[in-house]
Amino acid sequence: MSRIALNARLLIPGKLEGTGRFTHQCYKRLISSRPDDEFLLIFDRTPDGEFNYGHNAKNIYLLPPARRPWLFDLWFDFAITDKLKSWKADAFVSTDGYLSRRTSIPQLNVIHDINFEHHPEWLPSRYARHFKSRFPQYAKIAASLCTVSEFSKRDISEKYGVNLSDITVIPNAPDESFKPSSELNRKESRDKYTEGNPYFVFVGSLHPRKNIPGVINAFEEYKKLGGIADLLMIGTSMWRDEKLASKNVHYAGRLNNTDLVNAISAAEALLYLPFFEGFGVPVIEAMACGVPVVSSNTSSLPEVCGGAAAALVSPTDYISAAKSLMKLEVDDDFHKLKSNAGILRASEFNWDRSAVLLSDQIDKILAL
Repeated sequence: MSRIALNARLLIPGKLEGTGRFTHQCYKRLISSRPDDEFLLIFDRTPDGEFNYGHNAKNIYLLPPARRPWLFDLWFDFAITDKLKSWKADAFVSTDGYLSRRTSIPQLNVIHDINFEHHPEWLPSRYARHFKSRFPQYAKIAASLCTVSEFSKRDISEKYGVNLSDITVIPNAPDESFKPSSELNRKESRDKYTEGNPYFVFVGSLHPRKNIPGVINAFEEYKKLGGIADLLMIGTSMWRDEKLASKNVHYAGRLNNTDLVNAISAAEALLYLPFFEGFGVPVIEAMACGVPVVSSNTSSLPEVCGGAAAALVSPTDYISAAKSLMKLEVDDDFHKLKSNAGILRASEFNWDRSAVLLSDQIDKILAL
């Protein structure tokens, strides 16, 4: 039996972003698959019952809440370090990139991407400086370093001088609830979000790297071509308000669980034009629903789309994005072709397999 401590800081009910979903989906499978091991999930706020994963897992929270750069250091370097020692942990697993710099216990680290190295201007300066200072250290001290795509693997390797062979890819996946929509759901979702109109959808935080102006510009160009669909924007702003008002554009805010699945699966297509992604979870979720994807051709997205996208375009090529949306609208055969291709591509990503990869890496560091 091994004692494995898990960073559960981003398991926040109703607010699971990409990293939080990865954490949730992998942890619950990991704990179930290792009944002889003991797990300690460490939160920085009162744990929610949604994250009670099994009889062999205990949830605790440590102060201070790790929500600011200087508090990150206090939490990981001191509170976590002390708990690992007092609990006699054999390993520490962190799925959000942070590690303790003061423990000798072997640590597994998942760094999803290092966008802040390329575009620090997308974050408040104090966060960008902190990330650029700490993440190279975290990459070097990890006994097992993981990421979510081959793109991020190469990026981390080149930027931080880590051998490619020392980085393991554990991809994201769509939850099993993401599946093609019924006609009834399509009508209900249109009535709920877009006044009964068919719609394209964007999913993600309203953040500079998500290129919200580009999404709106592409949609406006599509409307100039005579398109009839509306645009539904799903997500909330992070560092500053990124909402842009435009005719036939609707903002739904953050949606979770069934609401998110229903809203995506009822869309005519996903319009997703970020400048940078470590993976691009909305792409694979839309594909699982049979929703064609018009995506950026940058960073990890061509890799994740795997040839199944309706179009891959430059994030600033609004005309090409608009024409691709129009083609999906007027060409039923093309729409069906890309819908089926997306379903097939999404089936290649599976949370069970990702959890096994994570478990294998834990075995690796336990053997050290």
